[in-house]
Amino acid sequence: MTNASAGDAASCVRVEVCATERVGIMTLDHERENRFNPVLIAQLTAALDRAEHDDAIGALVVTGADPKFFSTGLDLDWVLPHIGDPAAIEGYLRSVNAMFRRVTLYPKPIVAALNGHTFAAGVFLAAHMDFRFMREDRGWVCLPEVDINIPLMPAMIAICQAVMTPQGFRRLYYTGARLTAPQAVETGFVDGVYPAAELVPKCVEFAAGLAKKKTATYAEMKRRMRADIARMLDEVDPPMFLETLAFSMPG
Repeated sequence: MTNASAGDAASCVRVEVCATERVGIMTLDHERENRFNPVLIAQLTAALDRAEHDDAIGALVVTGADPKFFSTGLDLDWVLPHIGDPAAIEGYLRSVNAMFRRVTLYPKPIVAALNGHTFAAGVFLAAHMDFRFMREDRGWVCLPEVDINIPLMPAMIAICQAVMTPQGFRRLYYTGARLTAPQAVETGFVDGVYPAAELVPKCVEFAAGLAKKKTATYAEMKRRMRADIARMLDEVDPPMFLETLAFSMPG
């Protein structure tokens, strides 16, 4: 296994290459919970760019470094101090959507190895990937937005509808329920569960099969499936950013 990261000791996104399988293991390691702040967004996007142009990588597996968390979504510790600056908030949310767009149309296969809690926008990041597997003994899948007064954006709804059963998404959407890994399988969101020690190796094994696909064909198939969602991320969501956040404001 070789390290294909930028070599920066401060990097919060690392990529190791499993040469035989032609699979890159991308590990998110930002302040435990992998919340989307500008640093993580920039480094994740840059790592995706490098992996796309690395012929040694035919597919990616994405996981979290902390055994308790895959990602808990937006970094509210970054958002709240900027809440009085609409331009900064809109720019931040546009960068989140750009990251989602990059993942949803990524030309190489991406498999999520959900090693722990997957909450809020962390759910959407995983949903934009092609397949999702989860550790069976720990971690919840949850959309808490109904309880924190943030209605979902149209593209968030669309990607969840694309990867979940109608009943499963309705439960997450309206109740804010916390689902275990087996329950997440029932919704269609998770494709399978494994013991923690087997999760990443099993995902690499699965991704190795995808790495054999012709990239150009796989990319076009993904584009045809996800083009409408990509358009929503670019065009439909942004005009709704500020009015959506207003729901969570006092009064």
